[in-house]
Amino acid sequence: MKNKILIVALLLVVVVGALVYNKNQTKQESKQSAQELKIQRDISEIRKFSDSSDLAVQYESESKSSNGKNVSVGIYIAGADRYEVDVNGKIIEFGSRNIPVGSENEKKYDYTSRYNQQELETMAHQFIVKNLSDVDLEKLTLTQGSKSVNNTTNYFFRWENKSQKTTEGYPYIQVGFTQGGTLISYTNTLAF
Repeated sequence: MKNKILIVALLLVVVVGALVYNKNQTKQESKQSAQELKIQRDISEIRKFSDSSDLAVQYESESKSSNGKNVSVGIYIAGADRYEVDVNGKIIEFGSRNIPVGSENEKKYDYTSRYNQQELETMAHQFIVKNLSDVDLEKLTLTQGSKSVNNTTNYFFRWENKSQKTTEGYPYIQVGFTQGGTLISYTNTLAF
């Protein structure tokens, strides 16, 4: 009789252990699947943003945004470019990675004098409308800037929400182009 009770108790321990293991395994698989789905969503958004459905995008890491200390982002790399994507799948930062000059992945910029500042402003406006359809630029304040080095000029267009000052300044969207029309940077802190 004692042996039967001992066998039943042992079987019960094995069954309970297997159930607990399977439950933990399922939780881990679910967590992993959620992370994989998030990465796939983000990569899809990056491809839309870049107008390249076959862009090779690599997930790099989780981090805090370079523009908002409390904003968690996924960091993605595509060629010479770096993307920050927030937890909602919105691209909040785009720019060039720090790649050494002469590297095979070095980004090529068009610096021909193809566009003037007004034309580039129109391009920046169109870019924002395409990528942020929920933003009304008419309610934001535009400031423009440029940076010239060695007979090349980059133009920057920044729309600020002057009705919401934070400790880091006014929330904004900024787009930068070379004079040849190459997108060099994009930042969106409106969502912070």
